[in-house]
Amino acid sequence: MHLAVVYNPNDHKLLPSAYSWTYRDMFLAVLERFAPALHVTSPCEAASIEADAVLFYDVHSSHPIDIPGIEKHAAIKIEYFNDPHQVDQIARVSGQRVHKLGAEQRCERAKRRGVTKIICPYREGYERYLAPHANGMELLYFPVAPKPRRRVYPPLHLRRHDVLASGNCWLGDNGFHPYRFRRWAYMESALSRRADTTNRNTPIGPAFQAYCAQFVGALALCDYYVVPKYLEIPLAGCVCICQMLPDYAAMGFADGVNCITVDRADFDDRVHTIIESPEEFQAIADAGRELVMSRYTAVHFADWLYQELTSE
Repeated sequence: MHLAVVYNPNDHKLLPSAYSWTYRDMFLAVLERFAPALHVTSPCEAASIEADAVLFYDVHSSHPIDIPGIEKHAAIKIEYFNDPHQVDQIARVSGQRVHKLGAEQRCERAKRRGVTKIICPYREGYERYLAPHANGMELLYFPVAPKPRRRVYPPLHLRRHDVLASGNCWLGDNGFHPYRFRRWAYMESALSRRADTTNRNTPIGPAFQAYCAQFVGALALCDYYVVPKYLEIPLAGCVCICQMLPDYAAMGFADGVNCITVDRADFDDRVHTIIESPEEFQAIADAGRELVMSRYTAVHFADWLYQELTSE
């Protein structure tokens, strides 16, 4: 299987300065799994692409590359879409001016390219925003898949008896408000004295897991999506304190087994219990890490993609 990967080498999601390295790590794992992959980073004629499959890895649909004739190329063509709620907009991201396409526009572009399969890490978001415009393109689902940074992290009783609260509290727009519970939780008394609720002092990229591993637990809160923190926190050997979502349950996560779920009624009590008696939650933290390590790392994503393409 010879894979061509179409991408923007200056995409902020792929740079070492990226806030999260999850999409970068998935990208690098794919390149390694399909080595030697063909890198397509600038406009070219489709006839020059010698490949059995073409992956458009442009997670925010912001790379305006033109490949005349690609729709007629015999290769299997697939495209990765993150943030299915994304609207058509021009924005500055990490100093770059980018034009992100909305759901309808990105699906239309994919269809013009001859794409037959869309990879999206969020089932609910795909069905709500992308499916109405997919026009026969098939969903290939795999959750976000970080890379483990260490093989061993300290046991809970040797960590700070704190719970980490970190992450964007974006208000949302256009009817999409993913962090309402997160914003509420960050103001709760269980965290006000004990947790780091600032973003400015939180390490990013590959340093986040090690930082997270200083705490007995950390919050994975999103009202809609299983965002990278849902996987990064267990990988750091922390107790993952989360909002349970359908995709997370389908992945094998269960309250009291490999994570701790919270809502507004029990949040304060559950967080306090973990802080005060971390040793009682060691088995849960270990089980969460084992589940991610065995199924949902960047290497698993690359292997899954290889199987999908070679089974055609």
